[in-house]
Amino acid sequence: MRARTDAGRFLRYRTDPIGYMRDTLGIHPWAGRNRKGQRELIQDIAESVRRQLDGEENVPKIFRVEAGHGVGKTFIAAAVGNWFFDAFAPSITITTAPTKDQVELLLWKDIKSQRQGRNLPGRVLPGTPRMEKAPNHWAIGRTTSDNGGQGTARAQGQHAEYMLFICDEAEGVPKFQFDAINAMMTGGKVMIWLLIANPQTQASEFYKLGKRPGVMNYRLSLLDFPNVLDGTDTVPGGTSREWVDGMIDTHCEAAPTHNEDEYTFEVPWRPGVIYRPDPEFQFRVMGVPPRNVALQSFTTPGAYEAALDREQPVNPDHPLQIGVDVARFGADYGKVYTYARGALRLSASLSKLDTFAYRDAILTAAQTHPGPVSIRVDGTGGFGAGIIDLLRADETLQARGAVIHEVQFGSSAADGTKYANLITNLYAEAAETLKGSRLIRQGLPSELEDDLVDRRFEYVNRQGHILKKLEEKDQFKKRHSGRSPDDGDGAVLALAPERLFKAPPPTTVTTSRPRSVA
Repeated sequence: MRARTDAGRFLRYRTDPIGYMRDTLGIHPWAGRNRKGQRELIQDIAESVRRQLDGEENVPKIFRVEAGHGVGKTFIAAAVGNWFFDAFAPSITITTAPTKDQVELLLWKDIKSQRQGRNLPGRVLPGTPRMEKAPNHWAIGRTTSDNGGQGTARAQGQHAEYMLFICDEAEGVPKFQFDAINAMMTGGKVMIWLLIANPQTQASEFYKLGKRPGVMNYRLSLLDFPNVLDGTDTVPGGTSREWVDGMIDTHCEAAPTHNEDEYTFEVPWRPGVIYRPDPEFQFRVMGVPPRNVALQSFTTPGAYEAALDREQPVNPDHPLQIGVDVARFGADYGKVYTYARGALRLSASLSKLDTFAYRDAILTAAQTHPGPVSIRVDGTGGFGAGIIDLLRADETLQARGAVIHEVQFGSSAADGTKYANLITNLYAEAAETLKGSRLIRQGLPSELEDDLVDRRFEYVNRQGHILKKLEEKDQFKKRHSGRSPDDGDGAVLALAPERLFKAPPPTTVTTSRPRSVA
């Protein structure tokens, strides 16, 4: 009888977690002023649940939160855990953190304190991060130790109609735990995965997850926190403006202009000053994972992130450019990227050296936008020659006056006063184009960011001239488990301006058999 009463009591809160937190826990999530805050995060989770209950497909289920210190990230995650446990019966909630103390003294301390004295269902087991209501209805906290290499097998295996996963301090959660949760995010009626962290690197699985399509990303910055903006204790126990002022004085310097690569900012209570934050300020205050300052690459993490978030490109009338990187080895993938109207997207990924498959993928990409088209095919090593023959023989491309370039990455740079070869010139110019462009998230592989942000360059001396030279692919592969930067090469071929490519010979119909790379 009690179970039925509890079920009816909380059923109405399934799609109203804010109402549950207010009425049951006495918690009021704070709303963001300039970007999404706690309240908007919870509203988005509620919308996901509603759509999942309605049977919709392709609903966002992963909610990833980067946060500064003292914005209540763990406290609100605990409230989400309590809401899910009470509103969905039966259900399974699994929480994780890198260490035992982080599990028991942070997240589960808040879960237990929020429930204390509120006559809520279930039983909290004393001295353990666990509560249960029935054999098929429980919540538990676990550390993410690998258990002798068997971490994934140990963690996975739970499946239920309603499941919630919470990763606290997710910066330190290893890949095997992410793999285990991914394996459990299948089937069921409602699945939610919430990850929260104070991000300190760009090498963690938590950081990489944020680039996956379909992941909802949030940044709870102290520069948008009510206590800091109001200068009062609007959110009890939260970080104060006084603390942020101290961090500004210690970890920021004045800058003449704004620079998105450096995350410059202004604050309303110190008008007229643009601040450039150091790495410690970035992650402690802004929730921004700092860039490795020793890294030399043409595309910065800030520029890449800005392109992901940019809604309107600077140049919406830009004609169609298609970049084609041709696969050469077994683990490589051929990539077809398009850049048009100021937006870059992945059009196709091919695993076989089949000239006709490449031609068809390129023709499909060309159909997405009318008007002029420039097609740039990686011809290094001769693998793209057969593809180019087919393209130059295509009557639809001829009718459009398509310009088709066979690109040799190792050939001379268009600007030989700065760059050692063409591929370096392409990466440099593509980085500039990206600063005013938009990246289309749908279908965009997470590898693209690594290919652009971590494709490094060095300085070389050529006959007394100091030039920039992009690192060889073998150097990149050593840092990336043997993976070739196929997405980066395809993307820069699409992004680079037309002036970098030598004019091709006139397009003519050929009756000879095309060369094949099949």
